Amino acid sequence: MSEHAAQAAQLDTVAHLALLLGRILLVNGSDTEQVQLSVVRFAKAFDADANLLVTYEAVLVTLAGGGQIRTKIGHRVPGMGVGMTAIAAANRLVDDACAGRLRLDEVQAALDAIEHGVSTYAPWLVAAALGVTAGCLSRLFGGDLLACLAAGLAGGVGAWMRLQFVSRHVNPVVTVFVVALLSGIVGGAAVRLAVSSTPTLPLIAPAMILVPGVPLINGILDMIRNHVTIGMSRLGFAALIVLAIALGLFGATQLTNVVVPVNSPASTIGVVEDALFSALAAGGFALSFNVPPRMAWACGVCGVASHSLRTLLYHLGVDLIAGTLIGALVMGFLAQILAHRFRAPAVALAFPGVVAMIPGSYAFRAVFGILQVAQGVATTATVTETLSLLATAGLMVGAIAVGVATPALLIPPRASK
Repeated sequence: MSEHAAQAAQLDTVAHLALLLGRILLVNGSDTEQVQLSVVRFAKAFDADANLLVTYEAVLVTLAGGGQIRTKIGHRVPGMGVGMTAIAAANRLVDDACAGRLRLDEVQAALDAIEHGVSTYAPWLVAAALGVTAGCLSRLFGGDLLACLAAGLAGGVGAWMRLQFVSRHVNPVVTVFVVALLSGIVGGAAVRLAVSSTPTLPLIAPAMILVPGVPLINGILDMIRNHVTIGMSRLGFAALIVLAIALGLFGATQLTNVVVPVNSPASTIGVVEDALFSALAAGGFALSFNVPPRMAWACGVCGVASHSLRTLLYHLGVDLIAGTLIGALVMGFLAQILAHRFRAPAVALAFPGVVAMIPGSYAFRAVFGILQVAQGVATTATVTETLSLLATAGLMVGAIAVGVATPALLIPPRASK
């Protein structure tokens, strides 16, 4: 084979592998900036310059090298999940390629293994952990012991059903609607028993584990970094998921005859207790996001840094939105420091750490208010409260995203080793 032909063949292979790398990162929850940076670094390791176009449905890559250009577009992306083990493995692969430790055939084998890898945790363990998370979220919202137990049961049942639907490739919007409906019925049944002094939390808290925190945060991160098109797509999808959850909960309230008040006063617990339940809640999300076991404890630390700090500031009189921003900033810097230690992307630690702060309860109650407006039964106070909830939820999500993004923008990317 001539040198020209050999260069052409290598460029074709690098383009194919760069496309596969970008697709793996996108499907598993990376933001657009990380996908582009990783693909550009990977291509540079094999003497090629890459330009990447990331859309919500596919990835297109153009490589230039040896006086030749190759453009490839990937298959349609059926949906985006969250797989932090895959992201961490892909980033280690890029580091190894940049350090000259991998040949192209070894890269191909490694990417295939990442793409077809199985979850680190058994489904029953993930479902159980998310049940614990739902119970912890109920307590963080001020729920009593019986409300936490009921929310944990409903959350575990809902998580198990969702995993079954995902394994059968059911549409994600349909999945969250059905899971929210059925877990809401379980929680609503507990409410009907009237054994708790905080009766609506067993219905709402299990739905919190369905909130699309990663698409919401990634969408705003993309907007901040001027990836407007895919950012709007992520936010649109997240809004659709939140609406599906709210409609599922609304259906559950109709079937169980449970009323979820639009106007519900904020409730907090002590800082020490908050730290315990925040760590447990973050641990459940860590398993759900398939975070590597060696990093799971760090997710709990990040959860304490974000949520417990916000609670402390709230007790000191700091506004909830300002406290959310400060908590997310502190957690973001902590995630960057821990990421350097683990040689892993900071996102693998940041997302489980801040998801508990996602204002799902605000968004759900806002949708309940909108439904009351649509039914013509809303009072002026309900309309005002609904608008306040919508504004609060939007500002809190924005504060979380800015808090996560700022450390990533200020701290340069970790050098390859």
